[in-house]
Amino acid sequence: MLNDIHSTTSAAPASAPLHRPREPKTNIAPLPGKELVELREISMTFTAPNGKPLPVLERITLDVAENEFLCILGASGCGKSTILRIMTGLLKPTVGTVTIDGKPLHDFNPYTAFVFQSFALLPWLTVQENIALGLDALKMPREEIREKVKNAVDAVGLEGFEEAYPKELSGGMKQRVGLARALVVEPKILCMDEPFSALDALTAENLRSEVLNLFHAHEGTLSSVVMVTHSIDEAVQMASRIVVLDAHPGRIKAEYVNPMPYPRNPRSAEYLDLSNRIHALITNTVLPFAEEPKIGKVEIIPAVPFQEILGLLTVLTEEGTMGIGDLAEAYSRSFHETLQIVKAAELLSFAETPGQSVLVTPLGREFVHSDVNTQKAVLNKQLRGLKTFQLLLEALAHNQGEVSREVLIEDYAARMPYEDPEELLETVIDWGRYAELIGYRPKEEVVYLDIGEPVEE
Repeated sequence: MLNDIHSTTSAAPASAPLHRPREPKTNIAPLPGKELVELREISMTFTAPNGKPLPVLERITLDVAENEFLCILGASGCGKSTILRIMTGLLKPTVGTVTIDGKPLHDFNPYTAFVFQSFALLPWLTVQENIALGLDALKMPREEIREKVKNAVDAVGLEGFEEAYPKELSGGMKQRVGLARALVVEPKILCMDEPFSALDALTAENLRSEVLNLFHAHEGTLSSVVMVTHSIDEAVQMASRIVVLDAHPGRIKAEYVNPMPYPRNPRSAEYLDLSNRIHALITNTVLPFAEEPKIGKVEIIPAVPFQEILGLLTVLTEEGTMGIGDLAEAYSRSFHETLQIVKAAELLSFAETPGQSVLVTPLGREFVHSDVNTQKAVLNKQLRGLKTFQLLLEALAHNQGEVSREVLIEDYAARMPYEDPEELLETVIDWGRYAELIGYRPKEEVVYLDIGEPVEE
């Protein structure tokens, strides 16, 4: 039974049944039909905060056919969501064309409906009123709207919650409302932007099964699903075709057809082989430090608390060389989370990634076995070797040892426009404080040079 209803829900009757997810049916991955949407030579450029052009996509050519579940996979900042918005007509590309059934798209794509990561519900409307929003805009007769909303509610398991307000629902139920709101307009293509990333693991798994059941049911007009994700496992589990993007700017790096029957066994040889091949491709894309050093450029600092790096190094020290998949399982983290932690450890020279394996370096092993003060000294030295921290120390030296949070965020936004500057600063502060290199006064929002206990060089 789903456990994604908040315990304080009051609008729904106490006897309202929770929705039981249907067991996934055994289905062969369907063969794609004719092309519904075609993107040709799409490039997209935005303007950065400093006024400079910011290329996000470069020469993307991509089709969406009938009867396919397409996943667009890639690291943060590679333009996945931008492709989805161009496909639905929410954005107009800088260069290139979008066609539906061979005709140029000039406005919103009538074949598509959008499910957002952040739910995007109007808090003053009930569940059924949120679902009916798109139909109200079409000025349909009230009786027809009621019938369509009822069908959408039934399809996603919201029976009994029609009169509830968003504040009374858990994240899983809110996303069901978002899914119903997309289905009620009877799209041919359901577009989903990381729809499960804000949910707990159990709720996300239940909703994945629901989406797959809807895709295979072939009820109504729904033919295809296009989903953006950063999770390899999610893509292999759900997609009949997977497109992997490179980043900065986003380009199509590879495409994989996935004919495995549903439901898919994550321990099968086929599943593991495809996951490993995609993992190897993405690892080579997002772990370039050893192979392609960017001397003089600012490194990308993964948004990972330092304690997570220390925990991963401890596991590696105890277990030895491991693949990232095995490491994620041993460390009880998702593949994506583990990949980010590995990137961080490699950046600090505490780990290496030969091929598809991860191993702790001699420095990393020494770090794990050292006392806290020695660890701080070692990390202090490693941070001083990173351009990001060198620039920070220079800024502190020129400003009497203190710099405001706002100034640093603006600097990061200008230097690294593809990254989240606030998230980056939080990580820099976390690592720097652990190393006793810098300190932070949250009330004043000021980063300052730590000149307390002397630290070994």
